[in-house]
Amino acid sequence: MEPVQRTEREITYHVGWKRGKITLNQGKPTSEELAETQGGSWENIPENGVFGLNKRYVWRSTGTMNHRVLWMVLSIFPILIFALSLWLVYRLAIQPY
Repeated sequence: MEPVQRTEREITYHVGWKRGKITLNQGKPTSEELAETQGGSWENIPENGVFGLNKRYVWRSTGTMNHRVLWMVLSIFPILIFALSLWLVYRLAIQPY
């Protein structure tokens, strides 16, 4: 038995009142390949300006905390926020008209 040559089917979709066709990327590069060829890496970002600030401070790795300290912080945080909310309501309640 020889393999049967299948023809490409047309894939369509229907969302609301819109209809469309999905075409396959035959011979076209994928988005990952395009990102690699266009240099989408951290080394190409300039060190000055907003991009440098973003690279240096926002996207740096975080330190690890002891699980005991983390548990204490996570258990105290809701209590602290609740107390702050009560204090704010109290401050708003005693405002003069």
